[in-house]
Amino acid sequence: MTAMIVSVPLGFVSRDGAIVAATLLLAGLALAIGDMVVAVLRSLWSLVRDGAPATDDDIAGGELHSYHWTVTYLHVTDPVRAKGLLRESFERAAALTDTRLSPDPAFGSGLVAIRTESVTAALVRAFLGTLTSVTPVAGTPWLVIGAHGPPRKDGPAGDASGRFQPPRHDAVRPLSGIRLMIIATLAGLAAVAQGVAATERQACAAVDCGGRPATFTTALPWTLRHVVGQFPEPATARSQVLGALALILVPVMVICVLMTLAQRIRYRRARRDLMFEVLNRTAAKPTVAILVVSDVEREAVVNAFTARSPGLTPVVEPVGRHAMLRLGSSGGARIVLAQSEQGTVGVGSMPWTARNLIDKLAPASLVVTGICYGLRSRELDSGDQELGDVVVSTQLHAVDHRKVTTRNDGSRHEIIRGPRPESASALLSHARALSRGRRPPRIHFGRVLSLNTLVDNLEERRRLRALDEEAIAGEMELAGLYAAAASAKCDWILVKGISDWGVLKADDHQAAAARNAAEFVAELVAQIYPAA
Repeated sequence: MTAMIVSVPLGFVSRDGAIVAATLLLAGLALAIGDMVVAVLRSLWSLVRDGAPATDDDIAGGELHSYHWTVTYLHVTDPVRAKGLLRESFERAAALTDTRLSPDPAFGSGLVAIRTESVTAALVRAFLGTLTSVTPVAGTPWLVIGAHGPPRKDGPAGDASGRFQPPRHDAVRPLSGIRLMIIATLAGLAAVAQGVAATERQACAAVDCGGRPATFTTALPWTLRHVVGQFPEPATARSQVLGALALILVPVMVICVLMTLAQRIRYRRARRDLMFEVLNRTAAKPTVAILVVSDVEREAVVNAFTARSPGLTPVVEPVGRHAMLRLGSSGGARIVLAQSEQGTVGVGSMPWTARNLIDKLAPASLVVTGICYGLRSRELDSGDQELGDVVVSTQLHAVDHRKVTTRNDGSRHEIIRGPRPESASALLSHARALSRGRRPPRIHFGRVLSLNTLVDNLEERRRLRALDEEAIAGEMELAGLYAAAASAKCDWILVKGISDWGVLKADDHQAAAARNAAEFVAELVAQIYPAA
């Protein structure tokens, strides 16, 4: 259309201009005819192909055919390694769809898909259907990689696991062509005025031009009068045609500018609405505060959540006078990690750290994780615990608060006066459900002793077991966590790995115990706060 409009004034300027005008006209006609042919062919193809109404799977497959780009995903020469590499790479790709694709909600849900036809080995093609990280689109050769499958007809309305969020076109930044359109309009008016001046000079070359618009300074206002619907005289027929072109050009460009402005207004409103939606989701997303003591425990937690969300980068942020690591989102919760000093006494210890997090972040749950010592050793106590097993607290028994008296026979008598609160029932029920049918390391539930003593003595261990025969583990921070959480009515629980037995302590099993506990915490958070 633009080529046809521009060709009209060029045809009146000169012979060369007429040749250019003819070329532009033919090019415009060729493009228009090509568009019409393609539209007719597509309509015919849809009529031939769509004898029956399109299903959801047909639509999903058609869209995947239309919107994709191709890249070599994996090249394997050893058939033995193909299945393992495919499984690992698809699991990573599935995780990336949740953390890296479509950071802007205006573009809708991001997804990665693969065509089964592009897989050269028949055995590997058959293996693709067994992977839980991919979902086939029925009736098409496409497999969608990701935690969310293609749109389902039978899924519940609130189930986000079976549908994608469509893009919001109004919220996608439009091309800003207002300046270009204004400049093009002014340039077009200048070209028309120059054409009018050249035509009039040629017409009155042998006589006095008089009031004719024979110069650019007189032709420009003459042209502008055509824009407002006036047709001034005197002028040649060719100049009147050029003036009429200006009458068409300017309103068309004004309409284009107004449409672009309307699109930008819709864009700003849509972006504002998206901003409020994101703020509402962020405000509604609960915070889970995870607390550790040692560097080994901290790195175990970071690695556990990073493994579930590839690309996650912990960010150090101040919270009051304390520093914390913001681990981003896991499922439907925001995860923060704080490192406390050991024990419950002194600035920076567990009660001070937990209280600071509660005051500044108001977390929905507090989880203390890391390492502890077991009190039900298979070797020492004929119990069922092994190093590396995970302990989940059902109840806290604070044993520092006690009364020591002397019996009538002169023997020492000790009475424990510390509280015995229970862990949050909601957290505990999810932990029990998660532990069901789980492979080693085993998950042990029971009462946990908490005291400000680093136990590495057999006699002290025996004394603690005698104080509470039902206790399954001991550590130094849970009493402090409870003290901070109780006043704020915040849910709390302990999840720690057994690194020793409270005797002959060594660092050999600390990393493994902390890792097992952190991985269980990451799974627990994902189960309690699933992604919306």
